[in-house]
Amino acid sequence: MSLPLNQSVLVESPSLRTSALSNLDDESAQEVLSKAKAIVFALWNGEGWATVEQLSQYFQSSIPAIKHIYERNSKEFQANETKKLTGKDLSDGRSTLGLPSRTSQARVFSPSGTLRIAMLLTESEVAAQVRTIILELVAGVPNITPKVETPTAPVPALPPVEQRLQTLVEAMKTLAELTGGKLNPYIEQHFQDFAANLLAQQNQQALSGSQQKWMGVVNFAETELGKKVPLSGSHYRGHLGTWVRTFYPQLGERQEMRLVNGTQQPVYVYACHDPMVASGLTKAIEEFFAHPNPTAALRTAGAFATKKARMLVKK
Repeated sequence: MSLPLNQSVLVESPSLRTSALSNLDDESAQEVLSKAKAIVFALWNGEGWATVEQLSQYFQSSIPAIKHIYERNSKEFQANETKKLTGKDLSDGRSTLGLPSRTSQARVFSPSGTLRIAMLLTESEVAAQVRTIILELVAGVPNITPKVETPTAPVPALPPVEQRLQTLVEAMKTLAELTGGKLNPYIEQHFQDFAANLLAQQNQQALSGSQQKWMGVVNFAETELGKKVPLSGSHYRGHLGTWVRTFYPQLGERQEMRLVNGTQQPVYVYACHDPMVASGLTKAIEEFFAHPNPTAALRTAGAFATKKARMLVKK
């Protein structure tokens, strides 16, 4: 049976990444990497290792990007996936690993550690190919070829609600099987909230016959623009909502009760059926993700100093 998984499950779920790696030893990991692009690990102390510079060349990414991926997710890496070479280890491995003579320390990665980098590195076509191969091996899914839309291409319509819900249910079942029933609670709750809100929105339209479309900014970004809004970090979903309310207050201040993290909470919603509002939201979201540090920008603008009185619209 074809399973509705895509690469985002590997990018989002640490437990799924670890589960996938637990089924692959270093030899198998190197085979996966070589299917996407040729890579050679230097044999040092009987094990294969690659430097950050080598991974940068392999993934066609920058060295700072590789370092940032590791530093942000360092607690996730196992002892057999990466090492920091200093002192005698650095001296012994310098010539084998091709390290510059002036290097005082170096971080190296095993094939398994390189796979984990590939599952986290979103700005690399090679890493995307690696994730596809991993999904084929671990989940038995068919080959996934991302479609690249040109700027002039029409925006495809979303599938019917019933089909989207069925896809969500099957994806959750597959994730549960792959992780031994130990799903990340936050992601599981996010899936449940999405399904509940999707049904509520569909029922509301069916009962009222209205063509209006009121959506939260995160929902608009993910379903209408295809953006993936992170659950944490400076670009996380809470800051996106604050960005819109701070820099684009003219788009509206309406709130409705929605299910968030399992509880009913007031959520800002916007009239996305209005072309001007939809255009303004699109501009705000693009600016948010393009900014290098939206948290600092919001703090400078005083977004966290005071809170406006809520204007809750009860249905």
